[in-house]
This record gives sequence, structure tokens and C-alpha cells, in this order.
Amino acid sequence: MGPAARLKAGAARRPRVTSLRARLLLSTAVVLFAFVGLGGLALEKAFESSLLQAQQDKLEGLIYALLGAASTTADGELTIALDAVPDRRLREPLSGLQAALFNELGVMVWSSSRSLDISPPPPLKVGEWYFQRLSKPDAFRLSFGLRWIDSESDAPRQYTVSVIDDTSAFDRQLKIFRRTLWAWLGGTALTLVAILLLILRWSLAPLRRLGRELHRIESGVQTEIEGSYPDELKPLTRDLNAMIVSERSQQTRYRNALGDLAHTLKTPLAVLRGISGEAEIPQTQRQQLHEQVGRMQHIVDHQLRRAAAAGSRTLTEPVQLKPLADKLIAALAKVYGDRQIQFDNALDAALKLRADQGDLYELLGNLLDNAAKYGDRQVRLSAQVDKKFCRLDIDDDGPGFPEAPEKLLERGARADTRQPGQGIGLASVSEIVQAYGGRLLLEHSPLGGARVSVVLPLR
Repeated sequence: MGPAARLKAGAARRPRVTSLRARLLLSTAVVLFAFVGLGGLALEKAFESSLLQAQQDKLEGLIYALLGAASTTADGELTIALDAVPDRRLREPLSGLQAALFNELGVMVWSSSRSLDISPPPPLKVGEWYFQRLSKPDAFRLSFGLRWIDSESDAPRQYTVSVIDDTSAFDRQLKIFRRTLWAWLGGTALTLVAILLLILRWSLAPLRRLGRELHRIESGVQTEIEGSYPDELKPLTRDLNAMIVSERSQQTRYRNALGDLAHTLKTPLAVLRGISGEAEIPQTQRQQLHEQVGRMQHIVDHQLRRAAAAGSRTLTEPVQLKPLADKLIAALAKVYGDRQIQFDNALDAALKLRADQGDLYELLGNLLDNAAKYGDRQVRLSAQVDKKFCRLDIDDDGPGFPEAPEKLLERGARADTRQPGQGIGLASVSEIVQAYGGRLLLEHSPLGGARVSVVLPLR
């Protein structure tokens, strides 16, 4: 997988929900809607059970009314006089309410309607009730087992009386209840979510304010966290301020100590440089001493710059790269003016990196200087920006890298021993890039020469 593909793959692997407010709102909404859904189902089932019980009670009262209107025929069979039943729907064929009387053999011996065609209920004991919902026709049926004793006959007979009522009224009431219930529950749930959103917004306002203050600190507008925050955030803001002060004071102490070290070493090196110029010393030794003193001076300067490298710091102001690179290119154009090298700064003017300006100067300075030193006529600086990474490409049209270019990152290794230098430029750049958690890539350039790519994380 190439560097560009790795950049895209790294950008694609991101969590789906990164906002704290979104997490709280999503989890609470899931719990709320689950509670509302389960509560609505429970209420719906309770209402349905209540309707069924009311239906059964209504049919039970009708059976008692039918038994009150029962009498015996001439042949000893039980019959019911509909005129004596108070519910007139039994006398209307299309009312949906019907009644039937079955003997102990399951034969219908009486019905309120001649067109009634219904199967007999299961055998019931005397005094036993049986309530059911029929599929054909779609109706409720309540059956009751009884024993009828005729005063003129000593042999009792067993019957089952059934009352059948269609489900249209029941279904209509249940439908209205469901529609009303879920409309109110849905409206209530949405209202609660809106209220919850306002509560979350109000509760998380200190965190948003803290984020804005940190952004102002990163931009250099303010030097510390100044706002007043809730008790839960006070330890965090206190520790952040302490960290900011400690980091800045530590960086100041480092730079002061390094400045003192540079000043201390300046005099001994100057003495050695003066000794190397004395006439009493043979020319060969004088030349060797002069070269070694110059090399010591170069190494000391490099180590001081390396020790002063700030590395990756979070609360620092981002640096614009294009103006910085323009200054370096202007200086290098004068140094290599005799070769008429064309420098192309293709960086976006809005591109910024959160890094120490001195580190960026050394990093780009070394890479642009190497490209101009080993290139032929053209040096180009460009960038590819991702949501998480920034890749800086320095291209030249020179001979390119030799085999196993990663060896050039070792201190003292050089691609061309004919050019002057100490062989520590790429190694120094590699150390700075590693201090920022980035990567240094040595590749073939589209210009025909070498390409050095610096991949740094955006913070």
C-alpha cells in the first residue's frame, strides 16, 4: 500500500459517533423510545383485555336475559320467546347479534335467525362458560352450559346457549384507541427529546466554551484559560493552565540553557581557530586543525538546533508554511544563483501546521538545500492535505536516490561525497519529523530526480 493509499485508509477509519452530545442524545433517545414503545404496547394490551372483558360481560347479561325468556314447547324442547328479550338487535337479521340453543347432541334446536349457520360449541358442563373469537364469521361467541328441568317431565335435559356478536364495534373502538394512544405517545416522546436536547445543550455549554478558549490559546489570542467553569471542570481547567505554564517555562529554560551553552563553547572554539592560523604550525596540520574546528563548530550548531527543537505541542499557534518557504527559497536562490535553479513554491497560502517555527525552518531549509544542491535546474515544493495528515513533497530533477535510500537517514551518510557537507541533513530532518509523530519517505520524483516526502499529523 502506497503512502497516498495509507493516508486515505487512515482517514476512512474513524468512529461513527464522535460528539459527546450526540452520544448522550442518541443513547437517551433510544432508551426513551424503547420505554414509550413498551409502555404503549402494555397500555394497548390492557385496553384490549378490558374491551374483551366488557364484551364478555355484555354477552353474559344477554344470556341471562335469554334464559329469563325461555320456555318449553309441546314436545318438551326448550325455546326462547324473542319478544320477551329486551335487546331488540336479536330481532333484526342484519344487526350482527344472534343467539342459538344447542341440545346435548350438538344439534341447534333454536336460533334467533333462520339463516344462522354456525358450528356448535364444544360440550360444556352445567354452569360452565366458554368465550371465544370466531374467524368465520368474524365474531365473538359466549356459550353457557345448563340443565333444564320441566315441571311436567321428570327427565332433565342439558342444553348449551350461545350468543354471537360481530367484532365491528370492538375493532372500531380498539382502532380509535390505538390511533389516539400512539399519537399522544409519539408527540410526548418528540417533546421529551426536544426538551432533552435543550437540557444537553445547556449542560454541555461549559465544554463548548472551554473548547473555544483552547482554540484561542492555540491561535495565540490568549495565554491561558480565563473563564469560570462548574465544579466538575475546575480541576481540568486548573491542570490545563498548569500544563501550559509549565510547558512554556520549560521551553524557555531549555532555550536559555542552550544559549548559555553556545556562548560558553564560542570562546574555546575561537581560541582553537586562532591557533590553527599560527605560522609556526605546519601547513598540513594547520589545514587539518582548521577543518576539524570548522566541523566541531558545525556539529555544535546542529546539536544546539536539534536540542532546541520544540517537537509536537498541542497548545501552539499554527504557522503558515508558504511565507516561511518563500523566505527560504529567496535565500537559496541567492546561494545557488550561478546555477539558475528554478524554485516552485506550490503550497496553498492557507496551509498551516501546528509546529515550532524554528523546527519548520530547519526541516524545510535542509530539504530545499539538499534538493538545490543535488538537483539540476528545478526544485518544487508541494503539499497534499488530508483531514488527519499533511504531506509535504520536495522534488528535484537531479540524479535521484541510490539503491536502499533509507540508509541516507543514518547520521553521516551522504548520497554524493563530492558535495561539501557533514552528511547530517536528512538525519536531522528525520529526527524532527519523528519528534512530531510523522514519517519521512524517500521516493522517485515525477521531475526525474529525488522526492522527499514529509507526512505530519494535523492536530
